[in-house]
Amino acid sequence: MDIISCLERLCSASGAGGISQACDVAGKMLDRYCEDVRLDALGNVIGVIKSGREGAPVLMLEAHIDEIGLIVTNIDDDGFVYTAPCGGVDVRALPAAEVIVHGDRPYYGVFCSTPPHLADRDKEKDKKGELPKINDIGIDVGMDAKTARNCIKKGDRVSFCPNFTLLNQNRISSKALDNRAGVAAILYCLDLLKKEKVEPDCDIAVVFAVQEELGCRGSAVSAYRVNPDYAVAVDVSFARTPDSEPAKCGELGKGAMIGWSPTLNEKMTRRLKIIAEKHQIPCQHEVMGGVTGTDAESISDARTGVRTALLSVPLRYMHTPCEVADKRDIESAARLLACFIKEGVSAL
Repeated sequence: MDIISCLERLCSASGAGGISQACDVAGKMLDRYCEDVRLDALGNVIGVIKSGREGAPVLMLEAHIDEIGLIVTNIDDDGFVYTAPCGGVDVRALPAAEVIVHGDRPYYGVFCSTPPHLADRDKEKDKKGELPKINDIGIDVGMDAKTARNCIKKGDRVSFCPNFTLLNQNRISSKALDNRAGVAAILYCLDLLKKEKVEPDCDIAVVFAVQEELGCRGSAVSAYRVNPDYAVAVDVSFARTPDSEPAKCGELGKGAMIGWSPTLNEKMTRRLKIIAEKHQIPCQHEVMGGVTGTDAESISDARTGVRTALLSVPLRYMHTPCEVADKRDIESAARLLACFIKEGVSAL
């Protein structure tokens, strides 16, 4: 499997605020590895790989597939479209950002941006340090009010335009790498297992969950349905940038980040660390004093509790239209997952 091609297909599809295009794409990819792939009522993609062993434990591999986006709240008398965020959209990245408004068909638009020549310097000085509110920034869709209101309705979703770009042979910039990087890591893991003809000692339930950006809702529903004994959530976490605190961030190209938290299963976490060292798989460590802010918590809380671990791909510029990841970190996560499965979960 070519990770770059896989990522480009995944990232180019929209999965903002209930749009199912990304789920459809991922479902077709997953179908190569699973006996049964389906979408549940909420939109989660669920695939199963049976071990053929009676009473085998169930391991859930999960990555959320939704992305940040917006929802239309109003169209003004000049035809500008106004929105509210679906997830934690970074307002600093919106002016001049290109988007698709999913009306009666997709319409391209651009978030309004005041040219510096026209900006009121005194007004800007008074507001120094203040960020505009998302619902105050209009989207220009090139229509007058009547046309816009006929084509676009309140409640229509807005996603960022596909913009997949290779920065070099390993680095990728795109919208939705949070968390198509995690989805790609799981798909690559399954590809490795298939090529090596691994016979796992557990049944594997693969879940690409929706609505993580809206409160981890999809993973809670899917974990209840799958009822796993063990789970590994794969997400993204912060990578170092010039203005970040190095101790709180991973580094691009240095491997996946193993999560350490009181909410995660310590035995599984240590097992991941030992396996990474044994197989010389590059990895980093992310220590959190409380909740992880990922689907790991909602999975671990399902039914009577699920032993859960967390792997993360380092990511720059999270929750913007131009996130940056490194292919080698996705490979690291996939290899670590594959080795974890090959060595068996029965001993846990």
